[in-house]
Amino acid sequence: MPIVDLKNVTFEYIRRDNEGNVDGITTAVDGVSLKVVPGEFIAVLGANGSGKSTLAKHINALLFPTEGAVYVDGMNTADEDKLLEIRSAAGMIFQNPDDQIIGQIVEEDVAFGPENLGVPTEEIRERVSDSLNAVGMSEYGLRSPDRLSGGQKQRVSIASVIAMKPKCIIMDEPTAMIDPEGRREILETAHRLNKEEKITMILITHYMEEVVDADRVFVMDKGKVAMSGTPAEIFSRVSELQELRLTVPQATGLAYKLKMAGVPIRDGILTGDELVNAIMKLWPVAK
Repeated sequence: MPIVDLKNVTFEYIRRDNEGNVDGITTAVDGVSLKVVPGEFIAVLGANGSGKSTLAKHINALLFPTEGAVYVDGMNTADEDKLLEIRSAAGMIFQNPDDQIIGQIVEEDVAFGPENLGVPTEEIRERVSDSLNAVGMSEYGLRSPDRLSGGQKQRVSIASVIAMKPKCIIMDEPTAMIDPEGRREILETAHRLNKEEKITMILITHYMEEVVDADRVFVMDKGKVAMSGTPAEIFSRVSELQELRLTVPQATGLAYKLKMAGVPIRDGILTGDELVNAIMKLWPVAK
């Protein structure tokens, strides 16, 4: 059974004028169907306004479809009696970690979710310890969140979600407000949780370099899924991505330029190492 199953999901925003009258309707998500298998690392790409963040909020039942249905771990998000279970199964990480941190010290923040689920005190202590350890923040448990860097705050946010024992974590542009070092820390944490804890990860991002290690990538445009496939398959279609106002990883872009210049280099190059290896294989031909 899929951990996430979107069936022909459409979501419309109603626009109103200053007097509260309906001024029009914007279709933010338009007939999207996709399934996520437990244990996958999924990336959703798209330019601003493509609908990717709106789609993410449906998986955590923060928004509900105008048409279609969303199932999380077999539960329909339209079932009000299941909302707590759904939000426990699919935790959400937002752009700004300050929007999620509410405790005076790190341990209090991580314990907040399990406390609201009615988890016994001893188990809460275990969950807090395990969650902070999972994101490499054990030594910061008694520190004020105000004294942490952006990357550290975001890892605390992830720990807070992990403490609720989710099967899936949706990360909505979690590195958008973080420096490059913090971005690296968050991505490493996400991939480690995916591999070691088998937590399904859904990463919403517009940073191309962040998706090269994903299992599958969905590219959104104007509320629809415009492309889907493995990272190598997606980044083999450079001109199409450019038409969608998206860039590509630096190594992919350079490989594409070499190919356009007549160099017989393969498609789907994602990293600098792959580019170097591909060029080295061409070296005997060049001589």
